[in-house]
Amino acid sequence: MALLTATASATALSGCLDAGLGNDGADETVFRLDEASPAGVSNTFGTSVDMVGHAGRAAVRTAIGGGEGTVEGYYGPDISAPYVVTDGPAFHRVETETLRSVTVTGYEYAVEVDAVDSFLFGPPSNVSFADLPACDRDAVRDALGNAGLVHAPHYPPFDVTFAYASAETRERSRFVPGKDGQRVEWGGELLQFGFEEERSVEVRTVAVRAEHVASSPDGFRRVVGEEQGRSFDDPSPERRAILDAAIDSEYRESRPHSDAFAAVLDALSTDGEAVPLVRYDGDWYFTHLSGWD
Repeated sequence: MALLTATASATALSGCLDAGLGNDGADETVFRLDEASPAGVSNTFGTSVDMVGHAGRAAVRTAIGGGEGTVEGYYGPDISAPYVVTDGPAFHRVETETLRSVTVTGYEYAVEVDAVDSFLFGPPSNVSFADLPACDRDAVRDALGNAGLVHAPHYPPFDVTFAYASAETRERSRFVPGKDGQRVEWGGELLQFGFEEERSVEVRTVAVRAEHVASSPDGFRRVVGEEQGRSFDDPSPERRAILDAAIDSEYRESRPHSDAFAAVLDALSTDGEAVPLVRYDGDWYFTHLSGWD
């Protein structure tokens, strides 16, 4: 975690706490600091293992358990955050690595969802979802991410791509261009599949690994802060005034920035972007910057 230490300079702010209010705001940089509670940091940087997409959920559980999970298919692990939270709670850093990739023919279908009981004279002929080959069932679940969503009222149409590295698995699939218009009943919903296109796609084998990083929300906030945040330790009075204003509501200043504000912005910058977290006077805050580059 980088430290910003006060200097002996007493450089005055060229803009005060309401700097820039006399123009239209087009050249203003707006700086805010919002409280980053342990729960807030957990929700922002972590995702529950139960919310990992279907394609990667089992592999993530395997990795958290100490093994190395593997995902093979057109749909990747679909991990939306760099950390995964399990019951306890326990926090784990999750990393993926593509081990190999092959190009195969994929078949994309558009799927419309209707309630079975919405048909006045009963639904058209169909097959049960349970009777589909396991590879096709997994592809549909992978496309949805959370399969339970399909049973929500008025679920919108979605797309599924059926693509398999194994020729044997490909032969088992029911979804090829010559089998257009298939209907599948799944838990009271009728899924109607319409062929869209045939195209070359990548089927990847991805390794999933996990590292335990914290056993509590407080500990997790500390880990994320140390890895991605900045600490303002004993700032000068001018910089403290900027930070206090950003916490109370916001701090605005037009270009060219004052030396003090420029120093704050420089401390917040890493690889051309603002760090997400700031520690100041022993508390953590989320960083919000606009009109700054």
